[in-house]
Amino acid sequence: MVKKRQRQRQPENELPFRRLREDANFSQEELAVLIGVSASSVRRWEKGDEPTMTIRQIRDFCRLVGVSFDELPDYLSRWVDEEES
Repeated sequence: MVKKRQRQRQPENELPFRRLREDANFSQEELAVLIGVSASSVRRWEKGDEPTMTIRQIRDFCRLVGVSFDELPDYLSRWVDEEES
């Protein structure tokens, strides 16, 4: 049986993904193009609605916003799809 991950939606005032993107001066659309996803995926990630990111996506995100994986907030680092590790 496959367990479905619980989504933990972040309060609007605590959106580290959005803050990291904005601090790096990327729009949602720019970041989406650079990571290779749709802008709607970026919007879902920012809301906490998207349950996982691939290792490539999280690596690209970290490189683009200038943070290491270890510096990501806990809820973001848990998004990495464990099957790809």
